[in-house]
Amino acid sequence: MKLIIKLCAVSVMMLFVFTSCNKDELTIEESGVESTKDLQNKAPERGIVEIVHNYDYYGEKFKVLYVLDTKESEIVKVDGDVQMAERIFGKKDAPQGLFFEDQKEGETTINVKVFNTNDEVDEYIAKLAGDFPKERSEQRGTKGACVDGSINGTGNFYFYYHINYVTEMTGIRRTNKYYYKDWNLGGYNDHMSSLRLTKPWGRRAYVRLYQHSCYNGRTLNFYSPYYQTAAGANDLRNYTLSGWWFWKKSWNDKTSSYRVWAW
Repeated sequence: MKLIIKLCAVSVMMLFVFTSCNKDELTIEESGVESTKDLQNKAPERGIVEIVHNYDYYGEKFKVLYVLDTKESEIVKVDGDVQMAERIFGKKDAPQGLFFEDQKEGETTINVKVFNTNDEVDEYIAKLAGDFPKERSEQRGTKGACVDGSINGTGNFYFYYHINYVTEMTGIRRTNKYYYKDWNLGGYNDHMSSLRLTKPWGRRAYVRLYQHSCYNGRTLNFYSPYYQTAAGANDLRNYTLSGWWFWKKSWNDKTSSYRVWAW
């Protein structure tokens, strides 16, 4: 009888140990699942987005995928026609103007026409719009001078410190303009992150952002056709990923002068 009781006791103890082991293993396994979920949840916190640029460089077309860490405004990876992009944008006399003809707000697949000079961008717009007021508004005699210029009209232009049109730069807001140029942004220099414009139906609008003051350096060029009454770029980082700082920080917060048209 005592032997039977001892055997039963041993059996119960072994069952307890086995069950405890299973519980330990289960706890470890569940902890592993939670860790994976934690990592997955952290990915959105980093603000990683993928942006595709479809380039057209005088008929030579190529595509680059940029992976952007929006928290740091840092390009963490590039893919696609990288060698071609590096050859075109990485050379000493790299193209000056990027033209965005049909951009859509918040779009992450962006078509870009690439031009060697800003004059060529103007020529393209003249062909596109037909009556682009380049000669009148540029005023040849002072084209290269560091001066402001203004002609009243129907276009309204707004610029912002942050993405998604947050905190307007009211000092450089331009309303009721046919043309305006601002050679130096003063305290707003190197802080622009988004922009928008409004105009009557049937009017065209064009915004050119310069890398440097006095209308110098490389440019971003945004065109709004006649059928739009409002347009904008809610995050300039999506447009400044290429070329001049290839694989480095994006061009966000680097605008030092600008020109705008509405005709």
